[in-house]
Amino acid sequence: MAAPSVEVPVDRSVDRAVDRMSPGWTGLRLDLGQVAHTVARALDYVGIDDRSHGRRVGLMCARVAAELGWTPAQQTEALITGMLHDCGVSSTDMHRKLTESMEWSGAEDHCLKGQDALRHFAPFAGYAPAIRWHHTRWASLPQALSNETRMMTNLVFLCDRMDVQMAVFQADHPPVDLLQARFDLFDSLHVHAGLLFGPVPLAGLQQAIRRDSFWLELQDDFLDRAIFEILSVHERTVDVSFDDVLSLGAFLSQIVDAKSPFTRQHSLRVADLVEAMGTLLGYGPRRRELLRLAGLLHDIGKLRTPDEILEKGGPLSVTERDCMRRHPMDSKLILIDLFPDTPLARWVSHHHEKINGQGYPYGLSGAELDEETRLLTLCDIFQALSQNRPYRNRLKADEIMRIMVAMRDSGELDPDLFALLDAHRDRMYRIATADS
Repeated sequence: MAAPSVEVPVDRSVDRAVDRMSPGWTGLRLDLGQVAHTVARALDYVGIDDRSHGRRVGLMCARVAAELGWTPAQQTEALITGMLHDCGVSSTDMHRKLTESMEWSGAEDHCLKGQDALRHFAPFAGYAPAIRWHHTRWASLPQALSNETRMMTNLVFLCDRMDVQMAVFQADHPPVDLLQARFDLFDSLHVHAGLLFGPVPLAGLQQAIRRDSFWLELQDDFLDRAIFEILSVHERTVDVSFDDVLSLGAFLSQIVDAKSPFTRQHSLRVADLVEAMGTLLGYGPRRRELLRLAGLLHDIGKLRTPDEILEKGGPLSVTERDCMRRHPMDSKLILIDLFPDTPLARWVSHHHEKINGQGYPYGLSGAELDEETRLLTLCDIFQALSQNRPYRNRLKADEIMRIMVAMRDSGELDPDLFALLDAHRDRMYRIATADS
């Protein structure tokens, strides 16, 4: 027997968000510095134990740029480039290999992935060339690159390697000891002058490290404040269309889905499903676009989940399960700053809640869960069951529906939304399994 229907609340914040976008709505303004900071914070989750690498590299780039006499606008560009430099890194294994040695033979792969990802979000496309070459030796950079790109990409390489050297040192020393070790750390990079690193970036770094503030700002107590002080001097605010916003969502979801081969295209297909279901429900175009964005970004918090948990071929331990269950809140932490005037952060942070109160992380139930959240939950489950996972092969549509019928009957899923999904199961299954 199906669980009784529960009256679904009307979420007026969604209406307000949609009203701001239409009629006549064509776009919004995005602070690219804020976006880059949010992206860096999300990417820093991949480090698991070290969650500030990208932001530290960005700040170092900006401080060295200042020593070189670059304009405030150029310093901001250096900051943003540095914060975005690892946008091709999704797995903890790749992050580990990149930080174990001065050079790694497999480093180019994430440079190419980063370049490709940035090209798909128009406001960030200009940063793609510097990201493409940021692990290439100074002596090996293509002569066709502009001098500006050569300087920027090598500056990022230099500051990235300085942060790696710092991490090695701090494994056995407290942060305050960096002040005493600063010149030894610089010398470990300077021995590669002319080969790995160009003379100009090295000269700027040599000046920057003499300031105590250079090192102190890299500590978590000061890091974000220093970054936002730079961003406030030269704001990079641009007008973007909602198509650009969706491109940003696709850019971020591509990073998340690349984390594990078992989740490839999961976010994209969930986005396709919620958009298709939204059409069947009679939602207007802007509401569907917000839902699509939520589908693209619902698992962004999984960047913090170690690869070995995502790819485990058997049941998770209690500790591993607890680690996995925090990803909705990590997602909220990222999205609430990126899209503050929309319900996206709430929808995403609630997508593992259940109507019967047995979900996580908040244990919400009934009328506490709006229709959009219920729809996102439904589509997430349906798509996940249609994918190969390390512990099972993909399920057929009928097998999925049998599992979801039991979930509906136990009060986990919205019965009306489930009925709509069931009525269109073949079409939804094709959407869920496209290109897989």
